Amino acid sequence: MITTPISAQGDRGPRPLEYQALNRPCPVCGNSCRQRCERLYVVPDFEVLRCSDCGTTFIDHVVNDNFGFDIEWEIKTDPTVAIKSASDFKQIKAKLKKMESDEIRHHRLLDIGCGTGAFLRQAQREGWSVVGLELSPKVADYARKEGILEVETGSIESPTNFAPASFDIVTMFGVIEHLGNPRGAVLECATLLRPGGLLVLQTPTEDGFIRRFGHLIYRMTCGLVNFHVRQLYSLGGGHSTIFNRRSIRFLLGHCGFEIVSVEQSTYGLRVLLMRFDSLPPHKRLIHVLGTTIIFLLGRIAGGNNHMTVYAQKRE
Repeated sequence: MITTPISAQGDRGPRPLEYQALNRPCPVCGNSCRQRCERLYVVPDFEVLRCSDCGTTFIDHVVNDNFGFDIEWEIKTDPTVAIKSASDFKQIKAKLKKMESDEIRHHRLLDIGCGTGAFLRQAQREGWSVVGLELSPKVADYARKEGILEVETGSIESPTNFAPASFDIVTMFGVIEHLGNPRGAVLECATLLRPGGLLVLQTPTEDGFIRRFGHLIYRMTCGLVNFHVRQLYSLGGGHSTIFNRRSIRFLLGHCGFEIVSVEQSTYGLRVLLMRFDSLPPHKRLIHVLGTTIIFLLGRIAGGNNHMTVYAQKRE
């Protein structure tokens, strides 16, 4: 049994970990009872828990605003992200057509965590009115100057400067899993969307093959093999909150949205592997090989590792 000393226990000694208070309540439903959480992983730096009330997986650690990747990384990955953005935009147009939406060329769109603006440029080329929100001042400045885009600097986790009900579509690609307050972010999205407006979230799923396979390896080795835990759930650039279909439906439903669909999606292996560029050669080789094998196994098994969620703001 893993224990952690607590000074308040005095002479009674350390208290079992499962009976200690959470450092961070569930970021979706606010559950602060450890006994209503399943412990998935324990590594020296943090724990990963799954809330039994809503199904959300999260790091039991207070997470501040995540400033994302630096400007050099954003510029380096921009060509790859641009290809993905074209695919994402095509899928959104197809979804709007199925929903029998109004003329899509006149929609006003907000892309949260827009980076250097690849998705904004794609939508703008097709006649959409676009605005971006980017937490990193340097990245936002680059998008404004190089992309000639309207990009605000700030966080979606707190009230923004945008007018309420001023957007038809809000998109978040690979953002919500990094946030310390995803519920606050979704509530702000609801404020910014007009009634009937569309929220598009793309995020890793706990149901994906990579995480399910990693959890199996962790349990089979009694936690000795845990490098994937540090990569998939880590502070300072990692994923602090991970959703499955149950928890994302819980979050959106309690923030004023109706789910249109939850669809499997994927993320390019090339971008995943680029994250290991800064590691020492031997560690990079291990991470690249391990990630590639698991990624390809997931493709073969049909277990995509991301989901795209389409949700409408209630009228």
